[in-house]
Amino acid sequence: MRTWILALSFFALPAVAPVNNIFSAGETLDFELTWVGISGGAMRMTIGGVPNDPAHLRITSVAKTNPSFSMILDVRDVVTSVVNRDDFSTIRYEKHLIEHGKSKDDVTTVDETRRVATRQRPNKTPQVVAVPRPVFDPLSLVDHLRALDLRAGTVQRFTVYADGKVYTLEANVSHTETIGTPAGTFHTIVVEPKMLAGSIFKDEGSMRIWFTDDARHVPVRIRSELKVGSITANLRSVRAGAGDPEPVTGR
Repeated sequence: MRTWILALSFFALPAVAPVNNIFSAGETLDFELTWVGISGGAMRMTIGGVPNDPAHLRITSVAKTNPSFSMILDVRDVVTSVVNRDDFSTIRYEKHLIEHGKSKDDVTTVDETRRVATRQRPNKTPQVVAVPRPVFDPLSLVDHLRALDLRAGTVQRFTVYADGKVYTLEANVSHTETIGTPAGTFHTIVVEPKMLAGSIFKDEGSMRIWFTDDARHVPVRIRSELKVGSITANLRSVRAGAGDPEPVTGR
């Protein structure tokens, strides 16, 4: 579904910049998407502040297929998460998806005082579910993981809300690995998020995220195993500032 060492001076931000400083300044990550090894599209992830709202951050992920690939698979997924700056707990989570010719709009808001999440979809009765604090969505969890002390052999556990349900998720920090991407070669720490019961995404199996094994924990590769093949996002570039969320695809 949705991924993420040249000399680290290649990047617009210093390699030693603490993660929280990067989030405050904003960041834009561009990925190349491949399906069963075929280059088919692009994804852009951004994170930055919310105007006139110092307590929150906005995270976006926009993925779309190339025009030449759209005859096989036509996808445009726009996901936005507004989170608390201190712990990345979700305040608002929006999905506007177009996949296989079908569209899906889904907006969830979290009332932290009442500890409930309200999901709204077109022509559907609002769905209200009790949630704890903190609670994460699939997008905010990626950046929350970046702020943690990721050490091989450890397991992190989280509560995640998605598609009207609350899940318990374990993130197994499995091992270190050196990998190559269009942005260069990176020494990484590999994290394998796993639901203790069920799956967040329909038709999706296991997921694996490769974070740089340094203070920044930049996601340089994200791979989702599907019923047929896998989708991989490989880092193409990273720069400071939360720019235009629209990714640039090939022909």
